[in-house]
Amino acid sequence: ILAQVGVGCCCTSTAMAQQSSDLKFSFAGNGDGMIYVLRDLTVKITYANGFTEERTRKAGDLVIAGLRLIIGLWKFETDAEVVQINWNGSQWTGLDVKSKAVLAPPAQLPQDSQRKAQVQQVKSKISMMKLIPANRWGITGKQLMALADQVVQKFTGRDENPNVYEVVEKLIKPLCKESGVSYALLLNPKGIKCSTFVTHAWFESFLAFVDDIRDHYPDFETRVFWICFTANPQTWSPAELSDLLGPSALQSPFAIAIQQCDTFLIVRNRSKNLYSRLWCVAELVLVNAYGDCVVEVIGNMPPRAQERGGDIGLNATCSSPEDVEMLRATIEVTGLDANSLVAEAIRARPGTVLRSA
Repeated sequence: ILAQVGVGCCCTSTAMAQQSSDLKFSFAGNGDGMIYVLRDLTVKITYANGFTEERTRKAGDLVIAGLRLIIGLWKFETDAEVVQINWNGSQWTGLDVKSKAVLAPPAQLPQDSQRKAQVQQVKSKISMMKLIPANRWGITGKQLMALADQVVQKFTGRDENPNVYEVVEKLIKPLCKESGVSYALLLNPKGIKCSTFVTHAWFESFLAFVDDIRDHYPDFETRVFWICFTANPQTWSPAELSDLLGPSALQSPFAIAIQQCDTFLIVRNRSKNLYSRLWCVAELVLVNAYGDCVVEVIGNMPPRAQERGGDIGLNATCSSPEDVEMLRATIEVTGLDANSLVAEAIRARPGTVLRSA
């Protein structure tokens, strides 16, 4: 049995006073909501979770169906009206329809190419990064090696051995600027499931980083890696990145990927103690607290690297003061001794398996 809101609305006295000329709202007894269009149109939809997109439909077509899990206030905008309505999990309530005073003539509407470009911009930045699970933000070894080849071609002379910061700034950001997604999703728009989470420091030589991983795995080319600088969108603003990471490291893409991967690979380098970076410390703690995977160590530490004290372990920092507070709180929640875990990872010989699955 379907109940309708808008046309033939009978949910509340407020809703009865208004009707939508463009949309019909229905709901089924199983808790699913449905929305139909009453004429050929393009509708801009703002979901209850904030996601926005445009859809073009013919008269009588479904524009949305199956909204059981998305509860809250929805907004729909057509060329003629703006409609707001609440979905409470079982029915539509509180219909509010506002007609647009002046309709743009057809000649003033966006051309099809412009409309498609607008839709693609929304999909590329929001749909891919927020709708594809974080454990699918992967890059294959073959794709990583192709990136290394681009680095060799781009960086010459005194810059021929760039660190990760330089590669991100001069190569990855320009490549990803138009799409607004991460390098991994630029290459793999549907995402690919990761098998190996890589923790490392950005101050290292990029080419040495790639070589160390390649030399460690016989199946390097087909193995799928979760690497922060390729997995996360590097062109987003700090506010957008903060929203993507979430209020706690336990809910971040890093934590999701760590829990889903089969292997946690620690890539050390001789330029910088990676455990002077608080994100690396937090990742090590998270894999020991919540991961169910093999933990491996490759690469060499800087000469005379400290195992404790100084600016490593719990004394480590990161570029964002807000992240420092959040990461230290997350580490404390696990109840693990971060400094002891760091000391063990620093002491280990290259190739050591610190923990089996």
